[in-house]
Amino acid sequence: MKTRLGIYCPGVGTGGPWRYVHSVLAGLDPAEFAVTVFCDLPGEYAPRPWVRVVRLGDPRTSPGVPPSALAPPRRRDWRQLCPPAVRRWAGFAQEARRLARLFRAHPVDLLHTQCTGCEESPVAARLAGVPRVIGTFHVDSTYDLHGLRSGPSYRVLEHVSNRCLDAAIAVSHATKRDWVARTHVPAGRVVTIPNGIDPEHFRRRQSREEARRRFGIPADTLVVGGLGRLDEAKGFSDLLDAAALLRPEFPNLVIAIAGDGPLRAELRTKADRLGLGDGVRMLGFRADVQAVLDSLDVFALPSLCEATPYALLEAMATGLPAVGSSVGGVPEVIAPGVTGFLVPPRAPDALATALRPLLADEALRARMGHAGRARVVECFQERDMVRQTVELYRRFVR
Repeated sequence: MKTRLGIYCPGVGTGGPWRYVHSVLAGLDPAEFAVTVFCDLPGEYAPRPWVRVVRLGDPRTSPGVPPSALAPPRRRDWRQLCPPAVRRWAGFAQEARRLARLFRAHPVDLLHTQCTGCEESPVAARLAGVPRVIGTFHVDSTYDLHGLRSGPSYRVLEHVSNRCLDAAIAVSHATKRDWVARTHVPAGRVVTIPNGIDPEHFRRRQSREEARRRFGIPADTLVVGGLGRLDEAKGFSDLLDAAALLRPEFPNLVIAIAGDGPLRAELRTKADRLGLGDGVRMLGFRADVQAVLDSLDVFALPSLCEATPYALLEAMATGLPAVGSSVGGVPEVIAPGVTGFLVPPRAPDALATALRPLLADEALRARMGHAGRARVVECFQERDMVRQTVELYRRFVR
């Protein structure tokens, strides 16, 4: 008899959690698992006919949900009179009840939620009587850059949510340490399974000159690049400051940033103010990530918070040396002095210092890039990540 596996992945973006779920789905045996994905991206799973998709955004559009499972609309005016903590708890409880109705309508033997702290789905799974609940911590508390989720009302909900898990997967050792310390979930209940990629999908496919031609970047430049959403957490503003420090020594330096987000215009304005001009190329969102990586000499990850970033693994698999902030799980990926360098976050001076020897020495770039790919092949394979995750499923189902 097949194991009924549910995978819960909220949100409409196709970032790290979505990629993670897609990797797990690719490694599952349809003869062993009957899979239901609870998500808001049904189209992304359409190529897998054996995967049933249940929409989260509006329970009325979820296939198979009987009318009796839908709660009647409620008046919300009373919330305006309540303290913020009460409103937060009430909203959490209401969403947990809604999800519980959804889980009851689509029963599973094990629910794997993409759980990040103050998340309703583990509580909902318990209310729905799901036998086993596993969650993956894709981020940690350092992602809360401005302390908006550090108050007692959030912390209580984090404790309640995490205590509903039979087991948790942390994508880095640092992520595990953070959640164990923050919510006191027993350390033995959390296993570290790093994110992984298929290195064969991230081999150089064209020369740097060919790739640069696609983006209008001169062939005779030194290109430092990064990938990611253009928001504060990715630290691209610090990369521009570092470039301004390096530009007098390396006049042919180009910074290439692929991604989109709320800070796009602000970063462009800052680049012009620093006098970098065409030395900064904002490439926008790119589906052809490999083409971007093929155009680079050095990969930069100046993030303020990370767990185990896919972009870093992809860049290293392409054979690029990497300079990254020493946050979260990044020090577990970059081997300092071997595959690249680590620098403190929010430190443009240190970032420029780490980039300087790589820009000056092509042989060093090649040596570190080769070592970086070897490290990904050895330690961050997608197949290993999926195998360990499926083994965890089997252990709890048994």
